Amino acid sequence: MAGKALKSIPAVIMLLLALAAPAAASECQGYLSGHITTCTGLINNYPADTTNWFFRAQHKVVQYWAYFLFPTGGDNPGRKSKQYLFINPYEMYSANSKYRDDNNYVFENKWMSPSGKVICDKVANWDKSTSKDVLLVDGKKYVAYIFANFTGIKEIEKDNGQEMALDEQGLYHINLYINGELAAVTFFEMKD
Repeated sequence: MAGKALKSIPAVIMLLLALAAPAAASECQGYLSGHITTCTGLINNYPADTTNWFFRAQHKVVQYWAYFLFPTGGDNPGRKSKQYLFINPYEMYSANSKYRDDNNYVFENKWMSPSGKVICDKVANWDKSTSKDVLLVDGKKYVAYIFANFTGIKEIEKDNGQEMALDEQGLYHINLYINGELAAVTFFEMKD
């Protein structure tokens, strides 16, 4: 009987670690996601509406809009205490790095068709230290960042990373990655 109990201890530990991993990941991301939507356009850098159905005869673009809050601060004690002048970029920006850059963020916005084709892929960089707008949420200070991108329904918007028209009918999805990690998935449907 004691042997069976000892064999089940590793399984229980593995289960507890698996349950703790999502909680640890949410603490590590360090930002709050706010309103994330698709719409027909922006007014004063804010969605004019919010819709998940787009009709070729009625709409010209699909607008993506995502609002995030990032904690203020961002000193890099790991980088300041580095003894060398050169830091390997892979070491600095890989997920397993012991160095953290809490001021610079890379946003990648990837639009996928119903058949799995990449319609649009846009990458943007943001330096948090350039933001002046500070918000107080639950006693903590945050700065806001809005990531927006749009694709043409019939026209191709090359400046926005669009490579193909939205010519398939059905459910599309948009993946937003922050520093290489999936942050949000948004869906919209294209109809004739």
